[in-house]
Amino acid sequence: MRGFGRRRGLSSLVTSTILISATVIMGTGLVNWSNSNLASYQKSLADAFSSNVNKLNENLAVENVWFISNPSKSVNVTMTNTGTIGLNVTDVKLVTSTQTSDFKFIHGEIAPQNQNSTLLSYNWQSKVPIQLTITTSRGSIFTSQVMPP
Repeated sequence: MRGFGRRRGLSSLVTSTILISATVIMGTGLVNWSNSNLASYQKSLADAFSSNVNKLNENLAVENVWFISNPSKSVNVTMTNTGTIGLNVTDVKLVTSTQTSDFKFIHGEIAPQNQNSTLLSYNWQSKVPIQLTITTSRGSIFTSQVMPP
């Protein structure tokens, strides 16, 4: 009977060791999984915060709009970045009651406190108000109304 008792004691020790090892392995896995989730959530939160704060710091002023009629009708728009960070103009839209013209920009970067003057081919009509809408890469929208002479 003694030999049988030793086996039971040995199997309790082995079973306890296996249970403790399994618990340690699962606990380590859970801690690693939770740390990786927390790190990815922290990164996405930091990116969203940075993007939104930068969006708030964007400020664009339409300084001047010239209407050119010779040799063809066009509009020259001068924009000034009055914000504290650089911005990238991606879209300028000219809208009247009868027509809409959308101009996409590839390189519309404007550094802080600098200007950009852009010539747009646009068939404008005299004394017809135009709504000028400028969109940046961060999604900020700046609008102004102008009237050709």
